[in-house]
Amino acid sequence: MKLKKITSLTMLLSMLAMTYTGIILFITPAGRVANWANWQLLGLSKEQYGQIHSTFMVLFIIATILHVIYNWKPMTSYMKDKAKKMVVFTKDMIVAVSLFLVFLLGTIYEVSPFSNFLDFGEEIKDSWEKDYGTAPYSHAELSSLKSFCKKLDFDLEKSKEILKTNGFVFQEDQSLSQIAKVNKVSPKFIYDLLKMNFEKDGRKIVELTGLGKKKVKDVALTLKISTQEFISQLKDLGIEANENDKFKQVAEKYDLSPMDVMEKLGYKKPQ
Repeated sequence: MKLKKITSLTMLLSMLAMTYTGIILFITPAGRVANWANWQLLGLSKEQYGQIHSTFMVLFIIATILHVIYNWKPMTSYMKDKAKKMVVFTKDMIVAVSLFLVFLLGTIYEVSPFSNFLDFGEEIKDSWEKDYGTAPYSHAELSSLKSFCKKLDFDLEKSKEILKTNGFVFQEDQSLSQIAKVNKVSPKFIYDLLKMNFEKDGRKIVELTGLGKKKVKDVALTLKISTQEFISQLKDLGIEANENDKFKQVAEKYDLSPMDVMEKLGYKKPQ
């Protein structure tokens, strides 16, 4: 065995692993959706993909350092002119640095086509939200059942009765994530079960998280009203909007946050 060959092969395998996990992380749903719906792909959660990506990054860095050491002479030869004198900024180096800066600055300043690529990724992430929905408030899965019911004004005793009737094993001081894990479901499943039963009693429950990233028409869908009706409600508040506008950008034009607008429309954020 030769350490030089092992180093090169390790770099290759690490690069493949990082490429795969990088692509997956690029298209996975936002954390608030992934954690809420217990999202998985090939048996791995978003958090696990992130962990794998990080550990292989360390392995790749170590292998890269060894690779540079083993190939120092060939690499330095790339920075020499025809007279074999060291010239850092050769034509090749200038092209390489230029490419580096184009990608760096293009991403930072959101210049096309980099912005188009990133927007494409956001659209994929947002599409998961339509399938899985969002929590009624941020990090709801970390709340204890008791706290969760209090925030949503769900009767605790009735909630416990609903869960027991459906065969759940739980303690009221356990978080929704813990209860979900023990019963092999997602926090979203527990919420949907409770929500369905309370809506039978005439309660109207709307998830108000993640609205800022949604388009106006998608916010209307979340509120279960037509897009035109929602735009009309905004107009009554003196807010002009089109169905494809991002809700956050619409609100910020009037020095408001998305939640400020929702409160003006009569919706309340869980306390």
